[in-house]
Amino acid sequence: MKAGAVALALAGCAALVAAAPSFAEAAFELKPLGPGVYAAIDRQGKAGANAGFVIGSEAVAVVDSFFREDAARALLVEIRKLTPLPIRYVINTHHHIDHVSGNRLFAEAGATLVAQRQVLDWLQPENLRLVGGDKASEARKRQVAGLKAPQLGYEQQLSLDLGGRRILLQHLAGHTGGDTAVWVADAQVLFLGDLMWRASVPNLIDARVQRWIPTLDALNTLPAGAAVVPGHGEMANLADMRNFRDYLRDLQTQVDAALAQPGEAEQRQQQVLDVLRARYGQWAYFEGLARANVRDMFAEAEGRKRTPEPQPAPSLPMPAPAGR
Repeated sequence: MKAGAVALALAGCAALVAAAPSFAEAAFELKPLGPGVYAAIDRQGKAGANAGFVIGSEAVAVVDSFFREDAARALLVEIRKLTPLPIRYVINTHHHIDHVSGNRLFAEAGATLVAQRQVLDWLQPENLRLVGGDKASEARKRQVAGLKAPQLGYEQQLSLDLGGRRILLQHLAGHTGGDTAVWVADAQVLFLGDLMWRASVPNLIDARVQRWIPTLDALNTLPAGAAVVPGHGEMANLADMRNFRDYLRDLQTQVDAALAQPGEAEQRQQQVLDVLRARYGQWAYFEGLARANVRDMFAEAEGRKRTPEPQPAPSLPMPAPAGR
């Protein structure tokens, strides 16, 4: 995938407190999802991705830290308006730069950065690849070089105690080899990072669609009223998640069908793109990412896909809700 397409997808002091609120209002919308649970929904790419946080009786956990550091700074200010409790954890749902660029600010505020263990090794080298490697701009290279990697890694599951409230981190397969879903059981809120894009065409550069679809199918066993915070797009529910799964399934099915027919690669790719356009052409990022999705799906189906390894992870539903 070209750097431009990746960029499209990739699409805490008195002075700080005075300046940040106006930027926060412009960069993201803070949405309460339950007692002490908030989503920070990106506005028109100004934060770069969605994020959120959970407040317990003793501490706070933040989920993802945006693409733009000033957005992360504004999020820190918004948290401080709501609670003086320490920010104990920042959870990175995966390694992509649009979700981790504010890590340093939260680490300086005392937070421990947490992610699936692969992310610890991938954060800088894989993001440098994503932004163009040696051909990346000097500004982008500096941004990658300044990324703060997580200090705490886990394998499959990790429970974090915020004081009277536990949240569950679970490694699931699909978007990258190091994806984390965050389940807030007492509020029935699921933070999925880029395992879920609401009405948006996803970035598949590190994905394995054949593993991603079963993950989304398994998550469909969550309570019907569960709120889903996607990595990109507005707040979602299980029906939105099924719609997103259908996009991935349609992409896979159309590519498999095209591979069974004769024809030049370009012609077959265009045929798949035309079918997707008829069904999903109104989705966000379609013009920027759908063609790359088709190429990536052909590469996966033909065994040519290069992704960080290892990729396999269990596709298990998150556990049933439990009280605080």
